[in-house]
Amino acid sequence: MNIKDRMIIALDYSDPKDAKEIVERLGDAASFYKVGLELFLNSKGEMVEYLTEKGKKVFLDLKFHDIPNTTTMASIFAAKKNVFMFNVHSGGGKKMMKSVAEKAKEINPETLAIGVTVLTSFSEEDIRETYMSELSLKDLALNLAKITKEAGMDGVVCSPWEAKYVKEVCGEEFKTVCPGVRPRWSVANDQERIMTPKDAIMNGCDYLVVGRPITKHENPQVAAEMVLAEIEEGLKGKC
Repeated sequence: MNIKDRMIIALDYSDPKDAKEIVERLGDAASFYKVGLELFLNSKGEMVEYLTEKGKKVFLDLKFHDIPNTTTMASIFAAKKNVFMFNVHSGGGKKMMKSVAEKAKEINPETLAIGVTVLTSFSEEDIRETYMSELSLKDLALNLAKITKEAGMDGVVCSPWEAKYVKEVCGEEFKTVCPGVRPRWSVANDQERIMTPKDAIMNGCDYLVVGRPITKHENPQVAAEMVLAEIEEGLKGKC
Protein backbone atom coordinates (compact mmCIF):
# COMPACT_ATOMS: atom_id res chain seq x y z
CA MET A 1 0.00 0.00 0.00
CA ASN A 2 1.25 3.49 -0.87
CA ILE A 3 2.15 5.45 2.27
CA LYS A 4 -0.06 8.37 1.19
CA ASP A 5 -3.05 6.03 0.98
CA ARG A 6 -2.69 5.29 4.69
CA MET A 7 -3.42 8.93 5.60
CA ILE A 8 -7.08 9.95 5.33
CA ILE A 9 -7.65 13.70 5.55
CA ALA A 10 -10.87 14.48 7.42
CA LEU A 11 -12.76 17.22 5.58
CA ASP A 12 -14.73 18.36 8.61
CA TYR A 13 -16.30 21.42 7.03
CA SER A 14 -19.83 22.67 6.59
CA ASP A 15 -18.98 24.83 3.56
CA PRO A 16 -17.92 22.86 0.46
CA LYS A 17 -15.86 25.85 -0.69
CA ASP A 18 -13.63 25.52 2.38
CA ALA A 19 -13.25 21.79 1.79
CA LYS A 20 -12.31 22.30 -1.86
CA GLU A 21 -9.83 24.99 -0.89
CA ILE A 22 -7.93 22.66 1.46
CA VAL A 23 -7.91 19.90 -1.18
CA GLU A 24 -6.40 22.37 -3.65
CA ARG A 25 -3.82 23.55 -1.11
CA LEU A 26 -2.79 20.00 -0.30
CA GLY A 27 -2.45 19.03 -3.95
CA ASP A 28 -0.35 15.89 -4.40
CA ALA A 29 0.53 15.77 -0.68
CA ALA A 30 -2.68 13.82 0.00
CA SER A 31 -4.58 11.17 -1.95
CA PHE A 32 -7.37 10.09 0.42
CA TYR A 33 -10.17 12.14 2.01
CA LYS A 34 -13.01 11.54 4.45
CA VAL A 35 -16.40 13.07 3.69
CA GLY A 36 -18.62 13.04 6.75
CA LEU A 37 -22.28 13.76 7.29
CA GLU A 38 -21.88 17.52 7.71
CA LEU A 39 -20.01 18.07 4.45
CA PHE A 40 -22.02 15.47 2.53
CA LEU A 41 -25.31 17.19 3.38
CA ASN A 42 -24.05 20.73 2.85
CA SER A 43 -22.58 19.82 -0.53
CA LYS A 44 -25.70 17.80 -1.45
CA GLY A 45 -23.39 14.87 -2.05
CA GLU A 46 -21.41 16.70 -4.73
CA MET A 47 -18.17 16.62 -2.71
CA VAL A 48 -17.86 12.91 -3.46
CA GLU A 49 -17.97 13.53 -7.21
CA TYR A 50 -15.54 16.45 -6.88
CA LEU A 51 -12.94 14.29 -5.14
CA THR A 52 -13.44 11.34 -7.47
CA GLU A 53 -12.97 13.56 -10.51
CA LYS A 54 -9.70 14.79 -9.03
CA GLY A 55 -8.49 11.21 -8.73
CA LYS A 56 -8.74 11.12 -4.93
CA LYS A 57 -9.93 8.18 -2.84
CA VAL A 58 -13.04 8.79 -0.75
CA PHE A 59 -14.01 7.43 2.66
CA LEU A 60 -17.75 8.12 2.89
CA ASP A 61 -18.19 8.44 6.64
CA LEU A 62 -21.98 8.52 7.06
CA LYS A 63 -22.19 5.74 9.67
CA PHE A 64 -25.40 4.13 8.41
CA HIS A 65 -27.45 2.62 11.24
CA ASP A 66 -30.99 1.37 10.67
CA ILE A 67 -32.94 -1.80 10.03
CA PRO A 68 -31.19 -4.20 7.60
CA ASN A 69 -33.17 -3.25 4.48
CA THR A 70 -32.81 0.51 4.96
CA THR A 71 -29.10 0.31 5.76
CA THR A 72 -28.50 -2.00 2.80
CA MET A 73 -30.20 0.43 0.41
CA ALA A 74 -28.03 3.26 1.74
CA SER A 75 -24.93 1.09 1.31
CA ILE A 76 -25.85 0.27 -2.28
CA PHE A 77 -26.01 4.02 -2.89
CA ALA A 78 -22.47 4.36 -1.50
CA ALA A 79 -21.17 1.48 -3.62
CA LYS A 80 -22.65 3.03 -6.76
CA LYS A 81 -20.74 6.24 -6.00
CA ASN A 82 -17.48 4.26 -6.41
CA VAL A 83 -16.17 5.40 -3.05
CA PHE A 84 -13.12 3.52 -1.80
CA MET A 85 -14.69 2.94 1.60
CA PHE A 86 -17.94 3.55 3.49
CA ASN A 87 -19.14 2.64 6.97
CA VAL A 88 -22.10 1.46 9.02
CA HIS A 89 -22.51 1.17 12.77
CA SER A 90 -21.54 -2.33 13.91
CA GLY A 91 -24.14 -1.90 16.66
CA GLY A 92 -26.79 -2.46 13.97
CA GLY A 93 -26.04 -6.15 14.33
CA LYS A 94 -24.73 -9.08 12.32
CA LYS A 95 -27.87 -9.52 10.20
CA MET A 96 -27.73 -5.91 9.05
CA MET A 97 -24.00 -6.04 8.27
CA LYS A 98 -24.25 -9.36 6.43
CA SER A 99 -26.86 -7.87 4.12
CA VAL A 100 -24.74 -4.75 3.61
CA ALA A 101 -21.60 -6.75 2.82
CA GLU A 102 -23.35 -9.00 0.32
CA LYS A 103 -25.34 -6.38 -1.56
CA ALA A 104 -22.63 -3.69 -1.66
CA LYS A 105 -20.12 -6.20 -3.05
CA GLU A 106 -22.57 -7.17 -5.79
CA ILE A 107 -22.59 -3.54 -6.92
CA ASN A 108 -18.88 -2.80 -6.46
CA PRO A 109 -16.53 -5.57 -5.31
CA GLU A 110 -13.71 -3.06 -4.80
CA THR A 111 -15.52 -0.89 -2.24
CA LEU A 112 -14.57 -1.57 1.38
CA ALA A 113 -17.51 -1.91 3.78
CA ILE A 114 -16.39 -0.98 7.29
CA GLY A 115 -18.12 -1.20 10.67
CA VAL A 116 -17.88 1.46 13.37
CA THR A 117 -17.14 -0.08 16.79
CA VAL A 118 -16.97 2.56 19.56
CA LEU A 119 -16.73 6.27 18.81
CA THR A 120 -13.37 7.73 19.84
CA SER A 121 -15.13 10.42 21.88
CA PHE A 122 -16.40 7.72 24.29
CA SER A 123 -14.76 7.14 27.66
CA GLU A 124 -15.16 4.16 30.00
CA GLU A 125 -17.71 6.19 31.98
CA ASP A 126 -19.66 6.93 28.80
CA ILE A 127 -19.88 3.20 28.05
CA ARG A 128 -21.31 2.45 31.49
CA GLU A 129 -23.78 5.32 31.29
CA THR A 130 -24.94 4.68 27.72
CA TYR A 131 -25.05 0.88 27.59
CA MET A 132 -25.50 0.11 31.30
CA SER A 133 -22.62 -2.29 30.80
CA GLU A 134 -19.56 -3.21 32.80
CA LEU A 135 -17.68 -4.12 29.62
CA SER A 136 -14.48 -2.16 29.10
CA LEU A 137 -14.04 -0.06 25.95
CA LYS A 138 -11.59 -2.64 24.69
CA ASP A 139 -13.92 -5.60 25.24
CA LEU A 140 -16.88 -3.83 23.69
CA ALA A 141 -14.83 -2.79 20.65
CA LEU A 142 -13.45 -6.30 20.21
CA ASN A 143 -16.88 -7.92 20.42
CA LEU A 144 -18.22 -5.51 17.80
CA ALA A 145 -15.17 -6.14 15.59
CA LYS A 146 -15.69 -9.89 15.89
CA ILE A 147 -19.31 -9.80 14.74
CA THR A 148 -18.36 -7.36 11.97
CA LYS A 149 -15.82 -9.86 10.65
CA GLU A 150 -18.31 -12.73 10.98
CA ALA A 151 -20.82 -10.71 8.92
CA GLY A 152 -18.37 -10.56 6.01
CA MET A 153 -17.38 -6.90 6.32
CA ASP A 154 -13.89 -5.72 5.38
CA GLY A 155 -12.81 -4.03 8.60
CA VAL A 156 -13.70 -1.62 11.37
CA VAL A 157 -13.32 1.94 12.46
CA CYS A 158 -11.74 1.73 15.90
CA SER A 159 -9.51 3.59 18.29
CA PRO A 160 -5.79 3.11 17.60
CA TRP A 161 -5.61 1.67 21.11
CA GLU A 162 -7.78 -1.27 20.06
CA ALA A 163 -6.25 -1.88 16.60
CA LYS A 164 -3.66 -4.40 17.78
CA TYR A 165 -6.29 -6.49 19.54
CA VAL A 166 -8.65 -6.28 16.57
CA LYS A 167 -5.91 -7.75 14.38
CA GLU A 168 -5.32 -10.54 16.88
CA VAL A 169 -9.01 -11.44 16.97
CA CYS A 170 -9.95 -10.84 13.32
CA GLY A 171 -6.71 -11.40 11.38
CA GLU A 172 -4.13 -9.21 9.66
CA GLU A 173 -6.22 -8.82 6.48
CA PHE A 174 -9.11 -7.28 8.43
CA LYS A 175 -8.74 -3.53 7.97
CA THR A 176 -8.44 -1.06 10.84
CA VAL A 177 -9.40 2.56 10.19
CA CYS A 178 -8.38 4.76 13.08
CA PRO A 179 -9.42 8.30 14.00
CA GLY A 180 -8.07 9.68 17.25
CA VAL A 181 -4.62 10.06 15.71
CA ARG A 182 -2.63 13.17 16.59
CA PRO A 183 0.93 13.95 15.47
CA ARG A 184 3.58 14.50 18.15
CA TRP A 185 3.40 18.26 17.59
CA SER A 186 -0.42 18.54 17.83
CA VAL A 187 -3.02 18.74 20.61
CA ALA A 188 -5.79 16.34 21.61
CA ASN A 189 -8.91 18.52 21.01
CA ASP A 190 -12.14 16.57 21.75
CA GLN A 191 -11.05 12.95 21.37
CA GLU A 192 -10.30 10.84 24.41
CA ARG A 193 -8.28 7.94 23.05
CA ILE A 194 -5.52 9.38 20.87
CA MET A 195 -2.17 8.10 19.60
CA THR A 196 0.64 9.43 17.39
CA PRO A 197 0.80 8.27 13.74
CA LYS A 198 4.00 6.28 14.37
CA ASP A 199 2.59 4.47 17.39
CA ALA A 200 -0.77 3.92 15.66
CA ILE A 201 0.88 2.18 12.71
CA MET A 202 3.00 0.06 15.04
CA ASN A 203 -0.15 -0.82 17.00
CA GLY A 204 -1.89 -2.32 13.96
CA CYS A 205 -3.67 0.63 12.28
CA ASP A 206 -3.96 0.38 8.48
CA TYR A 207 -5.54 3.77 7.78
CA LEU A 208 -5.14 6.90 9.92
CA VAL A 209 -7.79 9.63 9.91
CA VAL A 210 -6.23 13.03 10.57
CA GLY A 211 -8.11 16.32 10.41
CA ARG A 212 -7.34 19.56 12.20
CA PRO A 213 -3.60 19.02 12.70
CA ILE A 214 -3.36 19.22 8.91
CA THR A 215 -6.37 21.24 7.77
CA LYS A 216 -5.92 23.98 10.39
CA HIS A 217 -2.14 24.16 10.02
CA GLU A 218 -0.68 27.34 8.55
CA ASN A 219 0.95 25.18 5.87
CA PRO A 220 -1.22 22.08 5.30
CA GLN A 221 1.22 20.55 2.79
CA VAL A 222 4.06 20.66 5.31
CA ALA A 223 1.80 19.26 8.03
CA ALA A 224 0.72 16.39 5.75
CA GLU A 225 4.35 15.60 4.93
CA MET A 226 5.21 15.53 8.65
CA VAL A 227 2.37 13.10 9.33
CA LEU A 228 3.53 10.90 6.44
CA ALA A 229 7.04 10.93 7.89
CA GLU A 230 5.67 9.68 11.22
CA ILE A 231 3.70 6.97 9.39
CA GLU A 232 6.88 5.89 7.62
CA GLU A 233 8.66 5.70 10.99
CA GLY A 234 5.93 3.40 12.21
CA LEU A 235 6.18 1.14 9.16
CA LYS A 236 9.93 0.86 9.60
CA GLY A 237 9.43 0.08 13.29
CA LYS A 238 7.17 -2.86 12.36
CA CYS A 239 9.85 -4.44 10.14
